[in-house]
Amino acid sequence: MEIGNMTKDILIINASPRKDKNCFNISRDISKILEREGVSYALLDIYEMDIDYCNACGYCEHKKGCRIKDDMTELYEMFDKSRGTVVISPVYFNSVPAKMKTVVDRTQAVYSSKFVLGDSMIDRGRKRAGMYLAVGGSKPYEDQFDGGDIVMDFFFKSINSRSIKNIRIPDSDEVSYVESEELVECIKKSTEEYAAHIKEIMSE
Repeated sequence: MEIGNMTKDILIINASPRKDKNCFNISRDISKILEREGVSYALLDIYEMDIDYCNACGYCEHKKGCRIKDDMTELYEMFDKSRGTVVISPVYFNSVPAKMKTVVDRTQAVYSSKFVLGDSMIDRGRKRAGMYLAVGGSKPYEDQFDGGDIVMDFFFKSINSRSIKNIRIPDSDEVSYVESEELVECIKKSTEEYAAHIKEIMSE
């Protein structure tokens, strides 16, 4: 995927491989709402991107950046210049799918630049905000979203974003996003609130 020279306020990450399903439709609706709110965004379908696995080679503990040169190279820069990141992800075994976890793992280069090398790849003084939407297919159960919450908490911390909103959506196999007026309204309201927060931190 050619993501090019994209400097946007918000990065929207669709972490699902499925087209025209819940995460896909939610990500498109969030895009439209941000556009109406006058907040620039880049919509990233990560299953269309070239992002290889972290293999713990140790390169980033000795040199700034990652040894692997793929679409993450541009994502590092986009994380740095953005004001926020929105992740819409299906729930796979109580967590995020492998491709999203790969993105998270590859932010080890950012972590190492901050805490090992002392030469951060990301502006640590720049305020950023994160929003995470988890879409579970099954009916709700006690720990359904716990794994994803933990992983995404580390992710937002790694890219120096304060996580301000988590939305958990169970039972999407039974009632899809587009069929639920209540859920569509929830996403609309949450995105408008998130956009307002982004505008606030941009004005400071």
